Amino acid sequence: MSDRFNWLEIHPGERDRGAPRPRVAPHDASSFYQAARSMREAAHLGAACDYYRKAVGLNDQHYGAWCELIDTLVRCNQLDEADRVSSDAFENYRQVRLFYAARALVLTHRRRVQEAFPLISVALEGDSEAWYPRCVMGELLVRFDREKRFEAQRFFEEAIDKASDPWEPYFLAGWTFLCVGMPALAAGYLAEAAHFRPRSALCWLYLGDSFRALRLYDQAIFYYQCAQELEPNSELSIARQKECGKLSFGLMRIFSRHKLRDRWKTAMEELARETEREEP
Repeated sequence: MSDRFNWLEIHPGERDRGAPRPRVAPHDASSFYQAARSMREAAHLGAACDYYRKAVGLNDQHYGAWCELIDTLVRCNQLDEADRVSSDAFENYRQVRLFYAARALVLTHRRRVQEAFPLISVALEGDSEAWYPRCVMGELLVRFDREKRFEAQRFFEEAIDKASDPWEPYFLAGWTFLCVGMPALAAGYLAEAAHFRPRSALCWLYLGDSFRALRLYDQAIFYYQCAQELEPNSELSIARQKECGKLSFGLMRIFSRHKLRDRWKTAMEELARETEREEP
């Protein structure tokens, strides 16, 4: 995994020092689940995992909490725990199609793609209206073969159409394309996620990472500042701004800002042309 994702890694015993406490103390599975979702949107992934664990501890049939715990662990690069949790959920609740998708996601990140394909197929067949399995399928395809980008996009678009709150599939699409080294494409999806969830610091942080990967450091700093406005004590957004500041005054002397913007525009135009060629 590239160094630009280091801020997402959670090491054993580490917690989000700047994570805010919920306004009302959680007391049952439902309230712990909602607190976890809030922590995730705020980019406090360690705290989110803690709350998800408490939610499933109080109600082991809270399938949404199980699935989001597994997904968040994967995004944190905590694959060992994600593997264990997804395996337990899959074995104990074979009738829950959502867990087939969660297990497929973990196997994909374990580079066991051939094992993941049958599981995600079951998840897709089991619920024609579910959006999350379509996101997992899109991620599986593009990680299996970058040339399958257009097919992956079709699954992400289906997920967006089916989701009641489209910010999540937009975000997962952006996260996926950023991880596989397609930051221009990622930025488009993440911008949409931020449009639907403007108070999610996580969206703005990833937008910053996208523009950082494109070497548009001034734009990246702007998005990191947006994240910091939402989470003033976020050490992550502050550190990212400092990193980009050094790059702006270093590499930007070599690469003209206008030339970099032209490259960004050209990349997006090429993506549009490729999409038109692929459409039937």
